[in-house]
Amino acid sequence: MIALENVEKSYPFKGGQSFVLRQIDLEIAEGEFVTIMGPSGSGKSSLLAILGVLDSAYTGRYFFDGNPVHEMNVKQSNALHKANVGFVFQQFHLIDDLTVYENLDIPLSYRDVPR
Repeated sequence: MIALENVEKSYPFKGGQSFVLRQIDLEIAEGEFVTIMGPSGSGKSSLLAILGVLDSAYTGRYFFDGNPVHEMNVKQSNALHKANVGFVFQQFHLIDDLTVYENLDIPLSYRDVPR
């Protein structure tokens, strides 16, 4: 299960802070399919970066399978990301000089999956 509690993300802005995420509470159960939708600039990518353990510059609490991501050091969060997170992008950024198999092999090698 993934749980966010009062998560906020902001950037310094002339005269204060500009919030891209504000007071986000969210629960996603194991196996649940979730779609994140919204207009450009609404914080979708910022939320995905936090959920994917790519961004730690936020306030609030984030739990991944009961583990407090918001309290993890860089080594711990990298290990969590490596073992549990993957993204499917809208566009395929394949390396032209490689076969499909070789393009699939590269990200799997990061997870220590044997050839």
